[in-house]
Amino acid sequence: MKPIKLYFAAAWAGGGKGEANLIEAGIKNKLVSYVYPTQLEGWLDNLSLDAEGCIMVDSGAFTAWSKGRQIDLQAYIQYTHEALEKITAFRNQKMYIVNLDVIPGRVGETHALNSNRKQENLDLIEEAAREGYKNMRRMIKEGIVPIHVFHQGESFRWLDKMLEYLPYIGISPANDMPSMARTRWIETVFEYLYKERVIVDTHGFAVTNYNTLRTFPWTSCDAASWRIAAGMGSINYPKGGFTNPDYGCPPFTFNVSARTAGKGVKHMQPLLLQKLEEDGYTYDALQTWQCRASINVRYLLGLENWLNEYKAKTEYTPRTNLGFI
Repeated sequence: MKPIKLYFAAAWAGGGKGEANLIEAGIKNKLVSYVYPTQLEGWLDNLSLDAEGCIMVDSGAFTAWSKGRQIDLQAYIQYTHEALEKITAFRNQKMYIVNLDVIPGRVGETHALNSNRKQENLDLIEEAAREGYKNMRRMIKEGIVPIHVFHQGESFRWLDKMLEYLPYIGISPANDMPSMARTRWIETVFEYLYKERVIVDTHGFAVTNYNTLRTFPWTSCDAASWRIAAGMGSINYPKGGFTNPDYGCPPFTFNVSARTAGKGVKHMQPLLLQKLEEDGYTYDALQTWQCRASINVRYLLGLENWLNEYKAKTEYTPRTNLGFI
């Protein structure tokens, strides 16, 4: 399988100067959102001119949709042209632009749209796919070749249509669908690409599940989970700790915040707590989101290295004949 890049979405602390913490932690690949312009500004302000890495500019369509807002396509296109101009000062950076995709229905309805395949739901999904495709064509016409997004629930004919134009596509499982349903859908997409012998780069949006990252031949995936989990008191920690990590199996995921009654670090298995202390993480430090975020970043960077060693010696073949939606 091809190497994978993990993009870190979300900001250290609202963007701006705080992004230096992520760069110092070793992050090279960053996803920034159009709806939060300080993310790109902060990242470039703290990035050395010879730094290697990639930046992915996302339209923020999901964020806007979840808040009942709309994004002006022409304004977004102008922003992406300006972003591409800014990146020319950084000779070892690549920038990718995500299309302004369209999400059907309203917040809280996507599970019902995907679960109940009645005609009116199919019509909503079809209309959203059509509008997103139009946005893709308009961006191409104005000199931007974007990563367009294939959403769970859409007809595979929209996948075929975007493959006519794009060397890099996005694959977006529905966040409110059960984990097994998301994984099964992702499997049908890669099975389809495999059987049709399509050679295309693929980006998994908000794809963080360990087995999903390991199993499929992604070019890249992004996640804000390192920040979200840290804010909620949780960490991902490799078995064996960072001194002797085993990335060949899923991590320990647990809450270390004293604010979570009965689940804080003092209630963990003694050997696990000892391992954390050996890695330099004290109880007091673990009570700060900054410490927890640094652990989650460290885990994902270690996982990325391991995944690329694993994928270099592993071929992808579909497990089953799942059929296509």
